[in-house]
Amino acid sequence: MTPPILHNRQSWLLLLTGTYCVISVMMNYLCMKPLSFGTSFVWMDGGLLISWIVFLISNVIVEAYGKRTAIFVTGIAALLTLIISFLGLLEVYLPTMPQYTDQATHFAFIFSNGPRTILASAIAFFIGNWVNVSVIASLKAQQTASARNFWVRAVLSTIVGQIADNSLFQVLAFAPIGISRYEMLWTDIWTAVGMSSLFETIVEAFFVPLITIPLTTYITHLTNHDNI
Repeated sequence: MTPPILHNRQSWLLLLTGTYCVISVMMNYLCMKPLSFGTSFVWMDGGLLISWIVFLISNVIVEAYGKRTAIFVTGIAALLTLIISFLGLLEVYLPTMPQYTDQATHFAFIFSNGPRTILASAIAFFIGNWVNVSVIASLKAQQTASARNFWVRAVLSTIVGQIADNSLFQVLAFAPIGISRYEMLWTDIWTAVGMSSLFETIVEAFFVPLITIPLTTYITHLTNHDNI
């Protein structure tokens, strides 16, 4: 039995937006760990563990609430990610007690990813999700059989959106152009982009019929109420 609060569309939008924002912020820090799986090159970053959830939620929002609402939610998440990242960077430079130097050093490794990575994350996140929302909305407006298939729209939009997101982030944040401390080889960058996009697309394709479609259908048939 679902709680009464989840029986109206406004409550679901609030829940989806909150989850979207939390996942977006967490991605920014999990991505600081490159995953090689025992190989000599980087396959993907740690943010891949949860990044597919963001695209899943954006697909639900654009389908159930429309393109404008989805882009607005994406903007909120991008702004929140930017603010939290700069606050973390600021705290790195705030003084700490001598007996906690080791903890401060480890904290700095996670949160001192620098303005370059912070801005790259916010820009890539917003543009990638804007592309995802735009593609799924554009396909929905077409009258072809494939466009009317939600699974096709969701997967195609994820492919394009993830390639845009991953490419922008990896290049803007880690391109070896000598302007920041943390940079990667071009081979690792494009390997990470390709593997990340492939992984997220496969996971998204798997969960669309299990979560995205049932949840979207449920929300679409709910009524709006002023009280949340």
